Amino acid sequence: MSIEEASAERALVELTATEYLVNLCRIIRDELEALRSLLQAYGDLNSEKKRTVIDIYGKVRSIKERGENQKSQIMEYLVKSSELSTSTRSYIEITRILDRIIQHLDGVGYRFALMIENGVLVGREATDDFVRFIEMLKEQLDSLEASLDKLRVSPKKALEILNRVFIIEEDIDEKFRRGLFEMYGKYAGYVSALLILKDIYEHLEEVSDFFKSAGEELRYLILVKSAMA
Repeated sequence: MSIEEASAERALVELTATEYLVNLCRIIRDELEALRSLLQAYGDLNSEKKRTVIDIYGKVRSIKERGENQKSQIMEYLVKSSELSTSTRSYIEITRILDRIIQHLDGVGYRFALMIENGVLVGREATDDFVRFIEMLKEQLDSLEASLDKLRVSPKKALEILNRVFIIEEDIDEKFRRGLFEMYGKYAGYVSALLILKDIYEHLEEVSDFFKSAGEELRYLILVKSAMA
């Protein structure tokens, strides 16, 4: 294989890997949207909506399974193509991080379903806070996906877009700390709710941290590509 052919093969592998990762980001977006619907249904305490929460969690679960299948496809492709790309390790690491995000979001949905099944109910104010966190996580995801999409054509632009992931993560950290403190005061006498809500807060904060970790790995990939350009 000539140098030109090897370069073309490498470019094709990285193009395909990037497309796989963008698709995985879209699966995460579907999961965030389903969680948003679940939270809004949970905030409405009538019996019909309680059943809806369980049904929506079923959708969250099926989206998680889609993500796991996509992860397996990406991993299989990257392992088979590992000799053709020097960036395989970074693509694999980003894939693993995005998979952790999918698992944590499923964990959030499961805990709300668990609260419904056990009659642990909190007011709309609490769920509205979580909906706002979901929207901020979607902003992180949007920036990460847009950066991945620009990686092939403009590493410089990809890096500019990616910076939003880190800015939003700092904002989320501050809001999580404040929200967690307020939650301790509000639900101090409702131990079962407090324990589960704390767990949900921590899962969502982990998701934001994972977006940051994926962003750091992507930033490394962008800098490598910029140096090679």
